[in-house]
Amino acid sequence: MVVFAAASTTDVVTEAASAFEKKTGFTVTPSFAASGTLARQIGEGAPANIFISANIQWVDYLDSKGLLESGSRLVIASNQLVLVAPKGDEVPDPFKFAQLPNLVDGRRLAIGNPAHVPAGSYAKSAFQSLGIWTHLQSNFVLLPNVRAVLALVERGEVPYGVVYETDARLSKDVKIAERFPKESYPVIAYGMAMVKGNASHAAKLFYDYLKSEEGQAIFHKYGFSGSQP
Repeated sequence: MVVFAAASTTDVVTEAASAFEKKTGFTVTPSFAASGTLARQIGEGAPANIFISANIQWVDYLDSKGLLESGSRLVIASNQLVLVAPKGDEVPDPFKFAQLPNLVDGRRLAIGNPAHVPAGSYAKSAFQSLGIWTHLQSNFVLLPNVRAVLALVERGEVPYGVVYETDARLSKDVKIAERFPKESYPVIAYGMAMVKGNASHAAKLFYDYLKSEEGQAIFHKYGFSGSQP
């Protein structure tokens, strides 16, 4: 059974898959990437059983093509958007987003590519809402998923990056410079659905497991909010 899941759910889905396998004996094969990349692969016929997206829009995309099992789509978790910096770097205290263009002057700021990475799309919305998107456009380095953004900041190759709070909490090499105001970007709701024609018995069991109290406890362990954002 194959689960296509957003890169930001790597730790959650990996742990949940391991626990599920021990409990049921069914094998779970996760495939992690940017939600848009995975959605397009499913649209092209990739053999996924379950899709977990960091952006409901990509669930909508597959639903509009008739590629999801009727009634299977739901919100499985939610998250928050943060600006991170290498742990050893100094950041202004208090931090003001309006100062960010000056802070990265001549340097790069890492975000996911807004064209297909939900974290990048949320980042673009937040920067636009804060009125600094156009001032930062020449500074962005656009990456294929949120974990690539985190890795670049961890290595100190950029002074700042935009990731989910759950990613920031997992890393020992970055710190949260500031949390974006919640009103500056759409609610980060993680969608889950079963792929039409691939809703095997094992897939249905894992789908139900992720919704269960035990499955939700794993999401909460890694800093995700509950299924209702």
